[in-house]
Amino acid sequence: MTTDNKHKTRPISNLLNDKNSSFADLYKKANSIQEIDHKIKKLLDPSLQDKFELANINADVAVLLVSSSAWATRLRYNIPAILNALNTQLNFNSIKTVRIKIKKPAPLIPVLTKNTFYMSASSAQFLSDAASNFNDPDLRACILKLSQNRLKK
Repeated sequence: MTTDNKHKTRPISNLLNDKNSSFADLYKKANSIQEIDHKIKKLLDPSLQDKFELANINADVAVLLVSSSAWATRLRYNIPAILNALNTQLNFNSIKTVRIKIKKPAPLIPVLTKNTFYMSASSAQFLSDAASNFNDPDLRACILKLSQNRLKK
């Protein structure tokens, strides 16, 4: 931790409440968008409520994210109701356009496949001999099991 005032560490709550911090502006905007998102969802058909999220509002455009093209299509049919909710009931009179974007799914964690490797007979014999030098019975058993992966002749 540094001691000069310019690089002094501060709790994140201070950063989020500091009027001169860009983090505070970002935090306020995120909270505002989240509140608007909840209000829009209450005003729309319940079947749509958990199928989208409000991502941003800039000038005259509201951006909604959906998980699939099927939900994007269904939501496009509801754009008039969304605009009406934003303009009349939530007092966003300047919004003229609703953009619907499909969010990319989070990358899947690759499934590790068991790759069996094989070693020469001399390498397998070396491991087998080395296993007898280990005091730990679990480690010895593991090394012995590993030594059984010999090249097939």
